Amino acid sequence: MIAARMAESARTAAAVTLTTEADATDLADLRDRLYDGREETAETRVSFDAILVKIVSVALRQHPRLNALLADDEIQVLRDVDIAVAVNTERGLLTPVVRKADTKGIFQVADELAELVGRARLGKSQPEDLEGGTFTITNLGMHEIDAFTPIINPPQCAVLGVGRVCPRPVVRGDGLCIRKTVWLSLTFDHRMVDGAPAARFLQCVKHCFEQPGDILD
Repeated sequence: MIAARMAESARTAAAVTLTTEADATDLADLRDRLYDGREETAETRVSFDAILVKIVSVALRQHPRLNALLADDEIQVLRDVDIAVAVNTERGLLTPVVRKADTKGIFQVADELAELVGRARLGKSQPEDLEGGTFTITNLGMHEIDAFTPIINPPQCAVLGVGRVCPRPVVRGDGLCIRKTVWLSLTFDHRMVDGAPAARFLQCVKHCFEQPGDILD
């Protein structure tokens, strides 16, 4: 089924990929401070993927044309923001879905995603865990990948690929400094959305990376 869906995507989608580099220094610092202190004996670190889900869900609420499906030659812009996250398992690539992610706080997103990923890697995913995503995120940063061309998960409109966060030289003002940056790669179906709206969505994601405080409160 995975092979069939990927072949369908490559065969039918008018796929275009946009890339941009985001300054992730403040996001990395915030992530280091994000702990779930609800347990007295342990603190649970919020995963980077959970932060990605929250950022993308906020950007989709502002740019809903990317939160869409193509069904029976009709574009359906969806009310709920249900984010699928690509997970590598022994069974192959699975995409568990965090539902209505834009309505949930970062700790709730982190808890739900951790549970979904845990079931996926143990081979215990339920059918409802993997169905109904409206947008997909795939993160290859842990494999030292900077940028890549992700494949759309049909019938979705788009997928966001995220590379590694690492220190790089950056021009700020008249000087050169070292900042943590990340490459973001958005592949979208040009049959469903034009380049300018897709670019504005990616720009919104970039801004959320660079100014994450309000998004993740």
